[in-house]
Amino acid sequence: MTDWVSGCQYPLCRASTAVGGLRIRCDPCKQGLGENNRMIIKVLVENTAVSSEYGKVHGLCLYIETENHKILFDLGPSGLFLENALKMGVKIEEVDTVVISHGHYDHGGALGLFLRQNSRAKVYVHRRAFDRHFSKVLCLYADIGLDDSLASHKQVVLTDGNMELDQELMIITDVKKREFYPQSNRNLYTLEGGKKWRDDFCHEQSLLIRQGEYRILLAGCAHCGIVNIMDKICCDLGERITHVVGGFHIMRDKSPEPVRELARCLRGEDIQYYTCHCTGRENFALMREEMKEQIEYVSAGTVLQF
Repeated sequence: MTDWVSGCQYPLCRASTAVGGLRIRCDPCKQGLGENNRMIIKVLVENTAVSSEYGKVHGLCLYIETENHKILFDLGPSGLFLENALKMGVKIEEVDTVVISHGHYDHGGALGLFLRQNSRAKVYVHRRAFDRHFSKVLCLYADIGLDDSLASHKQVVLTDGNMELDQELMIITDVKKREFYPQSNRNLYTLEGGKKWRDDFCHEQSLLIRQGEYRILLAGCAHCGIVNIMDKICCDLGERITHVVGGFHIMRDKSPEPVRELARCLRGEDIQYYTCHCTGRENFALMREEMKEQIEYVSAGTVLQF
């Protein structure tokens, strides 16, 4: 477990707590990796923020610095990731790897902007993420997809199936199991053969980071179900997850019992969870009642140090 930057003047930093084998803090005085750090995660974009200093918007962008990589997992819908990156000491031009979790604008809408700021990073996007995607509200279908003109960009790598990038990083996709499947997926559609069909989220991908004894799973919205994604990693790949960071897509679930059932399932594992975005604050509170300190909520401005 690592300590904070010594001499920090910010009260949120001084009030930071140790959770799940790492430190969590929320302050603007961040450095890069210290000599005792193996990995750091900074939340650049999320629906909420730790203070008024940081912008907030419906979306997600995580910056991850490991021993060998500087990564962005999702980019959010707009240029907010650039604004918060500047405040959090993240140099976007130094990022070498980007993973877009799925084909929705709140996770990849800022892709074009990123590519204008960074000419070196490889951007991993599932080949079906550039299909057209919609959210149905009453009888109307709102386009929530990505800019498909970027699919042929020289920095974009189209994925299809699990992909091991190196010893640290592995992209996980093609999740078939459907237990604890998010109820609100039923309002999400994709265009295929000229018709709109309920999305099966074949375009969703997660990122597994191996760092020392840690196995950290990053999930954007976990549309395929966070339990199912974890099962694929544990059962099919033989990896033991230690931490999960991401949304669970239960924000619009109005019935509390399925949320509590999910929490009871997750608490049975020796894993620390950091959730955000599409989990929603209300349903996070329900999960917290069941899971106690095994689950935390992270916002724009939060930093996790390993």
